[in-house]
Order: sequence, then structure tokens, then C-alpha cells
Amino acid sequence: MIRAWLLAMFMLRDLFRSLVAVVPLGVTLAFALIAFEYGMDQPQFVTVAGVAMAGLCLLNCLLLAGRANRGATYLVASRLPRRSELLAALVLGSVVLTAVLALATTVGNLVTGRLSLDFPSALWIIPTWVTLLLLAAALALSLSPLTSRAGSHLAGWVLFAAILVAYDQQERLRTHGLDWAARAVGVVTWPVSTLLSSASTGDHGRSYLLALGLALAYAALLFVVAVEAFDDKDLLWAE
Repeated sequence: MIRAWLLAMFMLRDLFRSLVAVVPLGVTLAFALIAFEYGMDQPQFVTVAGVAMAGLCLLNCLLLAGRANRGATYLVASRLPRRSELLAALVLGSVVLTAVLALATTVGNLVTGRLSLDFPSALWIIPTWVTLLLLAAALALSLSPLTSRAGSHLAGWVLFAAILVAYDQQERLRTHGLDWAARAVGVVTWPVSTLLSSASTGDHGRSYLLALGLALAYAALLFVVAVEAFDDKDLLWAE
């Protein structure tokens, strides 16, 4: 764990030594200025900002994985007892970076009066968002060329986009007699949608805890898939 933490700090320092660091900072600033223009209450904050921070974490992990997908980093990976430590460092680094940016966004809008939170119920945002960030970071590993085999990350992007579109168009799917597809998408996305809806309404009962556990299980499964793909990948000859 200590090695993964040190490696995560190394990757973050490497990121902020490049111009790529402007991307997460710019995205965070744009979101903070636009989304909170007319103010935001706690239920909106949990859902809207939660989804935005998950998207930002996915972006951050992709950026870190892109920096790691270089010959110089392969030398570091070859000296690690397990390659999975590099992937764990990417997840840890992206979650830490996103958490810092989320905290800055929250504090900034609280100070300016554009965000209202009710304590102590607002503390439930922490486990909700941490789960979303872990899920987003684990997903990013599978979508990154770093762990890709023969362009498998492209298939991952197609599947991810198809799920998002199908979730948004569930009513249209039912209208066209594709109830099975709507139900399948509903089952797949149930943990995340239930987690956000329960947290926004302040319902932290059995459904919330079940959704929390399933979302963490999703993250663990995606991480294992990325580890299996990366574990014996030939890093000498780029695909």
C-alpha cells in the first residue's frame, strides 16, 4: 500500500509537470462557474456534482494512464513485485486528485453562498462520492490503451456509450417493443442510479447500502479485469 501511495504521488507530480495538468483544472473551474451559476441545494449537489466528479475522475485516471503508457514508466513497472501496483497507484492518484478538486469546488461555492448543505446529513456525500470515484477510476483503466489488448479499449468505449445511450432512451426502447433491453440496462445501472437517488433524498437504508456494495463490487470487478489484461502484456513492443 505504501508503495502504491508513493507511486501515485510520483504519477501526480509527473502529470503536473506537463501541460496536460491544465485539463482537469480547467474542467473543474468551468463546472464550478457554470453549474453553480444559479445556486444549488443538497439534493442537486449530490446528483449533478456527483456525476460530474465521477466523470472528472474518469478523465483524471485516463490522463494518468496516458502518462503511464510510456517507455519511461515501463522501467518502473518492471521493477515492481506486481504490475497491479501500478494500476492501484493510478486509481489512488485519480481519486485523490478528484477529491481535492471536489473539495475546492465545494468550499468555494459554500463560501460564495452558491451552495447550501445540511449537516450532518451532508456527510453521507462522502461515502457516496468515494464509491463513485472508485468506480469511475476502475472503469477508466479498462478504457485506457495502457491495459488494452488489440484495441480492446475501443470495444469498451463502444459498450460504455451504448449503455449510457440506452439508459437515457429507456422509454423509447419500451415504445419500440424492446422491453428486454430497457430492463437489462436498468439492472446494470441500478447500483449507480439507486445510490444517487437514495443519497439525494436522504434515504440511507437497505437499498442505499445494497447499491453502495454493488457499486464497489463493480469497481473491484473492473479493476480485476484491468489487472488480468495488464499483468502479462508485452510492454516492449507497443501494439
